[in-house]
Amino acid sequence: MFRIDESVSIPTGLRDELPAAFPASESPRLATRRQMQLGLVGRLFRQQSLRWFALLAVVELALLMLAPWLAIKTRFFFYPAMGAEALTLLPLKTIMFAGVIWTSMMALGMYQRHGREIKGVVVGTLTRLVLAMTGGALALMVLFFLVPGIEVGRGVLALSLLYASGFMILSRLTFSRLTNGGRLRRRALFLGAGNKAAALLKDAHLEDNLRSVRIVGFANSSPGTNADALHFDPARRMVITGSLVDTVFDNHIDDIVVASDDLRNCLSMDELMTCRLAGINVLRLDAFYEREMGRVMLEGLLPSWFVFTSDFNRSVMRRFTRRVFDLAAAAGILFLTWPIMLLAAIAIWLESGGRGPVLYFQDRVGEGDKVFALVKFRSMRTDAEHDGVARWASADDNRITRVGHIIRKLRLDELPQLYNVFKGQMSMVGPRPERPEIVAMLQQDIPYYGLRHSITPGLTGWAQLRYPYGASVADAIEKLRYDLYYIKNQSLLFDLQLLLQTVEVVLFRRGSR
Repeated sequence: MFRIDESVSIPTGLRDELPAAFPASESPRLATRRQMQLGLVGRLFRQQSLRWFALLAVVELALLMLAPWLAIKTRFFFYPAMGAEALTLLPLKTIMFAGVIWTSMMALGMYQRHGREIKGVVVGTLTRLVLAMTGGALALMVLFFLVPGIEVGRGVLALSLLYASGFMILSRLTFSRLTNGGRLRRRALFLGAGNKAAALLKDAHLEDNLRSVRIVGFANSSPGTNADALHFDPARRMVITGSLVDTVFDNHIDDIVVASDDLRNCLSMDELMTCRLAGINVLRLDAFYEREMGRVMLEGLLPSWFVFTSDFNRSVMRRFTRRVFDLAAAAGILFLTWPIMLLAAIAIWLESGGRGPVLYFQDRVGEGDKVFALVKFRSMRTDAEHDGVARWASADDNRITRVGHIIRKLRLDELPQLYNVFKGQMSMVGPRPERPEIVAMLQQDIPYYGLRHSITPGLTGWAQLRYPYGASVADAIEKLRYDLYYIKNQSLLFDLQLLLQTVEVVLFRRGSR
């Protein structure tokens, strides 16, 4: 039991404001002992820092490094002398093979926690795996051509890819069974799940999208709360008869989500503090939604959320690394795609009979609400907006030319924006810039929409990877959720991951019109 040392002089006013002592039966020390009884291994695997997808990436990287060694052993099983020669520089070859294939898998979204599966989970995973192995094989052939000393024979490369594919399928099946069985999923308890929580879970289909968390049940936020206030299946309601910490440990809870409509009616801070000190994660509904869904919950969002959060990194070092990353990435993409850009320009010029412009300049709103001229390949007729009214592109838009359909599907029309990146008007990753007329309309209808302009807009972004093409106010609201998440959590590693996963968007032609 915590006690105040009477020998220490404490002002009377301050003594009155000190919280009540923890009951001896619910002290943090006792809670920690109970926590150890839950099983250290089981809790370790459910910790946020060791989520299943991070462990999956490490395991698969190790398996990819094993594949070339097995391929050499298999290929030269009857020729030991040749096998010994092939094992020369084996560490370098295994690291190179694993690094290229692993990067290719990441680029196709196979380690994306908040990804959307195409054509179902199984078909989507197999499709990405085949494309990753194909792309990795092509990249390895280019490396072997540039650095002849590290090449491997075609037979060894083919066997390495075969072993790697088998290992990846086995690992995905294993982890799928573990996560579906709940062994690697965190267990969450909702406290005070009232009207807002019920509407959110129903409208956003939150439970259907949770991959690393299983909601165990919903409990009243305080013993005096009417049970009818919980808008969920009665079978999933949990009654806290004793202390909260006993309920948490008895049900192996990892996350306590405080989802009450009125936080003032929540359980006492002593109860929540005891759970927090025992290693149980305590978080509000909006923080839980953001962590699991990869977007910000706009419902009930207050300005204090922006003021007091520890994120939103705008330091000088972050700006410097972001600019260096933009210049390096833009230069690399320009070097790889200039022949494609030349062919696209010729096709546009030929289709217009040499009369229409190849490039199209359009005003967009950038950082600090500054308007700049965004450049892109012309994909619509020259009279697409003869009435001067700005409008979103629609599905099967008749203003789009035949060449325009192709370059828009492949996102080639966006490549000239590398010019805007070099000028500093855009970044490689960030919220997509909108037209001033559309921005003026959306700022009137959507709270906090102007916060998108707090950073440099991007050629690609988190919203583009997570949400299809937006052509309405409702779509703009959904994209704002992702844009705010990116602005809050932006980092150099996050930018690199998004740039790599943009390859998936181009290959699967998602979100383009």
